[in-house]
Amino acid sequence: MALFEEYKNNPDPIIRERANNWAIAIELQRVDGHNVSDFLIQVARQEIEGKVTMNEALAMIDEHYKQMNSNRSSL
Repeated sequence: MALFEEYKNNPDPIIRERANNWAIAIELQRVDGHNVSDFLIQVARQEIEGKVTMNEALAMIDEHYKQMNSNRSSL
């Protein structure tokens, strides 16, 4: 099953476009050999569904990875 397949037939074209954009971005990361976290996919779903804006989603992702890097530095 393709990523965000459940949004493919959504009647809202904005939701379909958001899902497609996220799916493309995530697949490009995978092609480059990067692992994509479950957290990122959860945030993407929130943005697709309009629960958060793109700016909020980016801020959430940025903060998450800053905390991860901070935790690694303290080891």
